[in-house]
Amino acid sequence: MKIQPTDFVLEIGSGHNPRPRSNVLCDKFLVDDTQRGGQVVLDRPAVEADGQYLPFADRTFDYVVCLHVLEHVEDPALMISELERVADRGYIETPSELGERLYGWPYHNWILNQVDGKLLIQKKQVSDQFGQLFHLLAAKEPQFSKFHKAYHSLFLVQHEWQEKIDYELISPEVPILQKRLNDEAATLVEDLVNTSFQERWSPILKQALSNILPARVTTTLKLLLTKGRQHVSHPSLPEIIVCPLCKSSVEWEKSLITCHDCDAIYPVVDQIPRLVPPENLIN
Repeated sequence: MKIQPTDFVLEIGSGHNPRPRSNVLCDKFLVDDTQRGGQVVLDRPAVEADGQYLPFADRTFDYVVCLHVLEHVEDPALMISELERVADRGYIETPSELGERLYGWPYHNWILNQVDGKLLIQKKQVSDQFGQLFHLLAAKEPQFSKFHKAYHSLFLVQHEWQEKIDYELISPEVPILQKRLNDEAATLVEDLVNTSFQERWSPILKQALSNILPARVTTTLKLLLTKGRQHVSHPSLPEIIVCPLCKSSVEWEKSLITCHDCDAIYPVVDQIPRLVPPENLIN
């Protein structure tokens, strides 16, 4: 990720393992851990919000990180428009179609491929055909886990963008993965074989470090190192929060945030704004 030292960075779906460089965290689920790998971490300014209805003023951020969120949402086009609205640049990461077909997650709604730098998004229709088999292998079989981490690029879509996100919603009937494997399999294998030792094994080394140290310890260490490199003052949450629905200014009180334009009221619990719009206001 090409994040500059002075960038003001938002992370959406930060969950249990926020990036150390993120200045503001945003997650839709602060209590429910069903769709992530552990308890949420809220160790810096944070809001509870839906990525499809972000409660931030236009162009508030220099960079937005969106890791393993886009495949969960109801309307990916709406979320993409919100990413472009609040930031100038950003990074999107999701499972690739190969990763989705091999592992399968029942709560994913979309399958993504990246072709010639463009995101191709399809409604997920395939079943999680292998159940928990490959999840268990990755968790319990060291050799399989090493294979996955060494060739992790096979299982991921990694898309960095500036100003506009190049994407297209594609019919789920179009066999994108099948065509790519037929046309590009030999080139793909050659690229993987020629990948440098450092690129291939860096994920394994990072995972080994996280296995040695508890998650809270590694997160704190990363955060301390990051803070040591930053010398820029960024705005506080009350300065950048708007209504997630109409994007109007809000009135911020100790325990309530009110939008007088659409009569929406949002609680502030334990100093964290809860800004997920109620279903009746969305519809």
